[in-house]
Amino acid sequence: MAAGNNALNIDGEVVGGYAAKVALAADELDTAAGGVGAGATTGQAYGELGGRLGLDRSYARASGALRQQLQVGAAALRSAAEALDQLTAGHAQRDADAAEQIKRAGGLS
Repeated sequence: MAAGNNALNIDGEVVGGYAAKVALAADELDTAAGGVGAGATTGQAYGELGGRLGLDRSYARASGALRQQLQVGAAALRSAAEALDQLTAGHAQRDADAAEQIKRAGGLS
């Protein structure tokens, strides 16, 4: 940023690429959340003692909490990606509007 310039310069391609990476990370968290808790949910999976101790229920509670955290994280990332997309779209539209005004004023042919 130049001295005395309060403008923020946005590189739409860079921000758009970052938004795509953030959206991909959200999808990966959703995929991970889907696999949490799969299998090992019965008492037999932990053996006789594990079944009597309730390890299946403990595992179900822990995996449920982890799944919920992953889903919340995915939602937060998806929200950030959408905000970044809106930011780049807004800047692109303002650039297009400015170019059109210059063109109409005869500055560009």
